[in-house]
Amino acid sequence: MGEKARALDVIGGLPDFMFLSVPDVTVRKTSIDRESYLRRLAYYDPDLWDPDRNPFFYLPEEPPESEIIETRPFLSGRRDLFRYASRYSPRNPEVNDDFNSRRENLWGYLHLWRHDDFTDRPLIFIIHGLMMGGPIKARRMFRIDTLFRLGLDLALHTLPGHWRRSDYRRFQRLLDPADVPLTVERLAQNIHDLHSAQLLLEWVGYEDIGVIGASMGGFTAALYATQIASGPDFMFMAVPAVAVTHYLKPKPGRFGFPIDAELVRATERAQELCSPLYLKPRFDVGNIRVVVHAGDQVCNVRDTRRWRDSWGIEDYMEVSGGHFLYLDKRARGEAWYGLLRERGYIERGK
Repeated sequence: MGEKARALDVIGGLPDFMFLSVPDVTVRKTSIDRESYLRRLAYYDPDLWDPDRNPFFYLPEEPPESEIIETRPFLSGRRDLFRYASRYSPRNPEVNDDFNSRRENLWGYLHLWRHDDFTDRPLIFIIHGLMMGGPIKARRMFRIDTLFRLGLDLALHTLPGHWRRSDYRRFQRLLDPADVPLTVERLAQNIHDLHSAQLLLEWVGYEDIGVIGASMGGFTAALYATQIASGPDFMFMAVPAVAVTHYLKPKPGRFGFPIDAELVRATERAQELCSPLYLKPRFDVGNIRVVVHAGDQVCNVRDTRRWRDSWGIEDYMEVSGGHFLYLDKRARGEAWYGLLRERGYIERGK
């Protein structure tokens, strides 16, 4: 790496350092005692679960019952909002009451932007990042208008604890550093609901589905790739998180007991059960394209490189910049639209 590239990565990473240095005021303090909390964490020790004989994750086999609760005009078509009941039940009985107390999160939502002249169109299935839920943010970030005008239909999966799945829409309720057991269950729910949405799209009639996930959406796509062997045609992951250890690290003030090495280690071990960094893919990695930012501190690029090497991903690119400030937008765009052309989702030259 040249001096100029290193300088650009440092500059691009400055907003990341600022973001990571600001305390998350939305994190509540846990009321669980130390013994109970460690017992809950121990339930998620990866040594107790086997991906083949005793898997922690489970997926639905049938599409969910759903209803269209909202339809709005969109360009030459419309945007439908599907709602369906999340059919996920926590693995750990001790977490069940806390999990079900968030009533908003017991529903899943799927936005679908579709042309009125429904034909056998390819569809892009979007997975948003933390605090980026809802159609307005997705429309801007993923350039939905542009893709729609290129002839594609698009769908948006809503992460647990986001948008209408949060008791307060400005906050995300997926990752909770004060309750990692509940967080692990929500991450499993996320994959369960994502597969429900995939089955729902297939039931609607879509056969050609490509996935794009950014940041936590990339984490979700990568985690999904450890659970399915088929389904999407491809997955494109931009600045994907592959571990969230730094965010979920125990900190004083969030617990009513001291932070010690045993608690830190148990927290890290529980996360290995649901982190792409520690799991193997079932999905063909030859159908995965990854673009990361070399100065990314939020989705740490060192973790991303370890994950790439572990999975053997060859279609991988690093561009200059940090997580929020990337300085080579053309390269990332060319990688994305190039993939769409290669897969026949849009015509060459567009």
